[in-house]
Amino acid sequence: MAPFHEDLIMDHADVVKEKVIDYKQFDNRILKSQVFYCQGENQCMIKAVIFDMGGVIIDVNPYFGQILQVFEPECEEEFWEKINVEAAPLCRGETTLMEFWRSVAEKCGKNVPDEVLETLWVIKGEPSLNKGIEDIIRSLKNKYKLAILSNTMREHEVERKGIFALFDEIILSYEVGLTKDDRTIFLLAADRLGVNPEECVFIDDIKQFVEVAQTVGMKALLFENAEKLRVDLRKWGITM
Repeated sequence: MAPFHEDLIMDHADVVKEKVIDYKQFDNRILKSQVFYCQGENQCMIKAVIFDMGGVIIDVNPYFGQILQVFEPECEEEFWEKINVEAAPLCRGETTLMEFWRSVAEKCGKNVPDEVLETLWVIKGEPSLNKGIEDIIRSLKNKYKLAILSNTMREHEVERKGIFALFDEIILSYEVGLTKDDRTIFLLAADRLGVNPEECVFIDDIKQFVEVAQTVGMKALLFENAEKLRVDLRKWGITM
C-alpha cells in the first residue's frame, strides 16, 4: 500500500471556504441531475483534469523518508496501512497534526518526543515538484478546466503562486469534511468545475482513490511518472 501522504494544504485565503450542508442530499441531487450520454469510454469529451497534489504534483519522498527514520517500522506496508487509517480524521479536519502523530506513536509503541513529532510531514513554501509535472499542467491550462483535489490538513502551507495559481478550483479535504475514500468529494469537484463527472479525468497515485473516482463516472489514471501520464492522457484524446 502506498503511503498516506495524500496531499498538502495550500495557503489560499482568497478562496472562499464553503461546506455542503448535507452531503448525502448533494450526492443524490448530482446523480439525479446528470445526463450520462457517453456511449463508450472514449466518446465523452473531456472538459476537466483533476490532480491529486502530494505524490502527483509534489514530490513527497523526502518527507516520508523522514517519517520512516523516526518510527523505524519492521514492516513498512503494515505501518503505512496504520497511517492511512489514522489519517482520515486528520484530513477531514477532525484532529490536529500533533494529535495525529501522538496517536501514531502510541499505537506503534514508540516514545517519540513532541519536538520530533512536530517536525514530521511539515511542508511549507515552495516544495519540490515531481519531474515533468509542471510542463504537463501548463500545457493543459486554457484548454481544460483544472482542479486540485487533495486529502490534506490545515497545518500544511504551500503558497498559492506559480504552478498552483494555474488551477481553477482547489478542493481541500479538511475544508469540506470529506476525503477521497468518499465518492461525494468527486461529485463535489465536478460540480465546482461546472462539468459532469464523466467529463473529468482524475489523476492520483493511490489506487483506492482512482477506483472511487471511477464509481462516479470519471476517467481515472494511476500516476507513476510524468512521462507515462502524458501517454495515458493522450489515450483519452487530451491535447497538450
